[in-house]
Amino acid sequence: MMQLTDVKAYYDTPRGPVQAVDGVTLDIRENEVLSIAGESGCGKSTLVKVLYDYMPHPLRLVSGEILATIPQDNGETLTLREHEIRDYWWRHISYIPQASMSILNPVVRVERQFYDAAGGRYARGNRRELRKQIISYLRELELPEEVLTSFPHQLSGGMRQRVIVALATFMHPKIVLGDEPTTALDVVVQRGILTMLTRLQRQMQNTLVIVSHDMGVHYQISDRMAIMYAGKIVELGPTEALFHGAMHPYTDNLIKSLPRIGDRDVRTGIPGAPPSLLNPPKGCRFEARCPHVMDVCRREEPPFHEERDDHMVACHLF
Repeated sequence: MMQLTDVKAYYDTPRGPVQAVDGVTLDIRENEVLSIAGESGCGKSTLVKVLYDYMPHPLRLVSGEILATIPQDNGETLTLREHEIRDYWWRHISYIPQASMSILNPVVRVERQFYDAAGGRYARGNRRELRKQIISYLRELELPEEVLTSFPHQLSGGMRQRVIVALATFMHPKIVLGDEPTTALDVVVQRGILTMLTRLQRQMQNTLVIVSHDMGVHYQISDRMAIMYAGKIVELGPTEALFHGAMHPYTDNLIKSLPRIGDRDVRTGIPGAPPSLLNPPKGCRFEARCPHVMDVCRREEPPFHEERDDHMVACHLF
């Protein structure tokens, strides 16, 4: 569905480039839920922007290849490379950002924003038919028709986020990218949004990529997990395999920090702090915080390789 090969995307700053995504190779499969996890500042959101071909200044694609292969209804395949993906936003690939107000135009009613998302696919003469389709789709998502005549500020945060999910999936895109789609929402609303996303993924049989800090969310909804640290993917594999047999020390620490019902043990965070992405270490980027650090970790960057069946890791322990 999407293949990234040694992709590097940096933010240009007066102090030098911030290496937010640095040498990421990733294969995103058809009809899967892939989650991306890691601490704040590790490059998760930047990676999603790269996937969506949304790179506003000062973000730029430095090198690497991005290839999207989108199956069409006629049986053919649409092949897109970097900088071509944006021409197919909403139709084949859509994006759910962290903040709902950042994508909804605050001075335009929701109805108009659905028309804009549909683009030139419908002539003005078919506006009435399009409105019927929108209303029908909103009902499927348990959204009232009244949201169409509302301005975004008239809706609650949870309702706005549901509207964005509806916008992002209305055209039945093959790939949906969710960047912290439940941020700043209470747990009940979060569960509703996630349930909606996973249900739509099953119905449409599309690919869903979810970014979240919440490891519990990943465990509940994803088929595979990619763990990012300091601009790199350090572990990638089936969600069950990562939770019950994590190989990278960073992944292991993330999972051990999760609270569990009935477990009263004190949870501790990972000591230290991530390295600066302005000048990251030449070896393993986790070496300063790793309890298993060796001399080779400081000298050489560990290769990202398949250690077990469909389970990849970048660590000198393996």
